[in-house]
Amino acid sequence: MTEAIILAIIQAATEFLPISSSGHLALVSSLISQPSLFLFTALHLASLVAVIIFTRNEIAQLVRFDKKYRKMWLYLVISTIPAGLCGVLFSDLVEKAFSSNLFIGAAFIFTGFILFLTKFTSVHSGLNGRNALIIGLFQVLGIFPGVSRSGMTISSALFLGIDREKAAKFSFLLFMPVSLGAFLLELGHGFYFNAALLVSFLVCLILSLLFLKLLLAIVKKGQLWFFSFYCVAVGIVCLFLFFKR
Repeated sequence: MTEAIILAIIQAATEFLPISSSGHLALVSSLISQPSLFLFTALHLASLVAVIIFTRNEIAQLVRFDKKYRKMWLYLVISTIPAGLCGVLFSDLVEKAFSSNLFIGAAFIFTGFILFLTKFTSVHSGLNGRNALIIGLFQVLGIFPGVSRSGMTISSALFLGIDREKAAKFSFLLFMPVSLGAFLLELGHGFYFNAALLVSFLVCLILSLLFLKLLLAIVKKGQLWFFSFYCVAVGIVCLFLFFKR
């Protein structure tokens, strides 16, 4: 039960804050017993439900096909395709990366570098097909452990000059098809609820909503680059663990 709650907290914080959930889970997996696939399924579902709740107004406008949201469907598809294709084509490479502290450390430092560059961005553009493709290509990098998906998508949107709040909300919407795909893959191996799964699900759901609100506030203030120092520090720790071995 304790380990399940710890993983729920880690998932909630690192999935949405730009500090790589996969990188953190890869690090802690060596410190605790191997969690069950059912637990990961529950946590992914909790994250997905949290995003649906948090972006319910945007989702409602998408479903109603409101005029200003009609193109959003196209942008979401364009941004999702690259990550979907690469996730299938390079699944073995991604899996190997999870066992390499050298790769994870370098990936964390890379994430920190990208986040730091957001300090110098300004608003001068809007979301369009070209920008959606570029954001989607950056999202591909988030497949690898140590590279933050939210960090890559929000940062790339900011580099393109997109409004901060719109950049964050688009990243949140992009999370849904990616998360749904992961959830369905895990669901294919079977799924059931028990007390530990239920508690971890609720913990992850509640904390995810809090961290989503926190991240949006940070992005709107132009302070996403603050996380760069943390990512670099974690990356240095990973490299230390690799070379110490």
